[in-house]
Amino acid sequence: MDTLPAELLRLIFDNCDPPSVRALRRSSGRLADVGYDYLLPPSFRAVEWKDDVQRLHSIAHHDRLNRSINSITFNFSKAEEFRTIRPDFFFPQERSILPQYAGQVLRGKSGDLPPFHTRSAMVEESFKRLPNLKDLEITYTKCPYDDIKVFKDVILVRNPRKRDQTSRAQACKNMNAIISAVRHVSLSSLTIDQLPLEIFRLPDDRRHWFDCCASSFSSLSKLDLTIDPPANLMPQSRFKAINGLGHVLQLSPNLTHLSLSFHTYHSPASKFGFSFRALLQDFTFQKLTSLKLEGVSCSEEDLRSFLLRHAKTLERLRLGGRGLAKPYELSIGGVHLHEGSFKSLFASLQGKLPKLQRLHLEGDLEAGDIRTGARQRETFKFHASVDENWEDVLDVAGDDADMDGLYHHPARRTVVQQPGKTMDSSALESYLIHGGPFPRLVVPGVTSTSTSVASSEAGSPSPSPSPELGPVSVSVSGGPGMAVGPATAIAV
Repeated sequence: MDTLPAELLRLIFDNCDPPSVRALRRSSGRLADVGYDYLLPPSFRAVEWKDDVQRLHSIAHHDRLNRSINSITFNFSKAEEFRTIRPDFFFPQERSILPQYAGQVLRGKSGDLPPFHTRSAMVEESFKRLPNLKDLEITYTKCPYDDIKVFKDVILVRNPRKRDQTSRAQACKNMNAIISAVRHVSLSSLTIDQLPLEIFRLPDDRRHWFDCCASSFSSLSKLDLTIDPPANLMPQSRFKAINGLGHVLQLSPNLTHLSLSFHTYHSPASKFGFSFRALLQDFTFQKLTSLKLEGVSCSEEDLRSFLLRHAKTLERLRLGGRGLAKPYELSIGGVHLHEGSFKSLFASLQGKLPKLQRLHLEGDLEAGDIRTGARQRETFKFHASVDENWEDVLDVAGDDADMDGLYHHPARRTVVQQPGKTMDSSALESYLIHGGPFPRLVVPGVTSTSTSVASSEAGSPSPSPSPELGPVSVSVSGGPGMAVGPATAIAV
């Protein structure tokens, strides 16, 4: 093998797992030299309970190994969070073994490491010496323990996590430390899950993000933000936070993929109300091809205006998502319109998005107008038909959504649906892309005579959410696999 060209040797190493790489390097000096760049995986993962900051610093200051790292994930999830979760949030199989594993983790993996934000200088020095770093992820929602399967399962239950002021302040400090380092690299993609919204309200934090992002976000082509709004945000603070978030978004003019989600942990079924005009004014992402919006409430006119500004480039559109639904529940991360209707929205968009190739709707989509005292409300519940990569998902009926059904296929996302309650968005996708009459949205298992384009809530007028009017809730009856509680609420 020593006589083979270096290109072929690299191709061989590309197809080797870590043990094979080490074994192959021991066979000859030339293979040892070529295989040096394959000693480390290209993805680096840092968790708080190990001294990964020091490990990253050591790699970054190595003359050859520092070129191996092209993506970093900072995972700040902790086992302590599971102490605050009630046992009834989990499946029966999990309830009996969770305390045992949690105790083992807390006893065996707790250390005396300093807080992450106090080591920001080391992180910044490391980023300066990672020339191939392109992808960065910051998460509070992924399992930090590879060897404990039960945590990988139960960490999917996000909504009961404790969200006190201390933990939110700590999260802001961690985010600021990483953003300080980001200014030294040219990232292609950035993913942040559970980003505290108030970080864009506080003067020092706002200025810090504006200064750091101004020099680094222009290289971003993919930005995925999951925002965590605080429980109590007064109107003035809310406006400043939205304005700050919008300014950061505008520092990323070359985005091709944008995902903007709002997860209100203090009220999982709530939607965050804002306007795109307040967020971005008339700013347009000139290269945007893929857009996802989840957990938001806005007006029909506002959403339509934002979408039409990107009509020349937009190819894939996702409205809604899983939200904070438990693994066995229906999706609750939909989009609400506090003014207008979805029928009017889609009818006005038909034929005006010439580049559009795919449309996907998921979760609870509702529309209604409180200002005119409307007695009718559009209410839809969509289940997913594709995953985040636009690949088909596995169907799991609400009554059959058990542990085996949900976790038996780790490589593919499963989708929970309830016969007679949910539908997919294929009919609307076909209408928006190919035209024709407006589709009659038929829920599987319901006869066409009882199906209408929008369901009307009889009786007294149901209040429609509005950012100016504060929280409003509409309760719905649940069933197997469906969350029971507030179906419509605006987080303020």
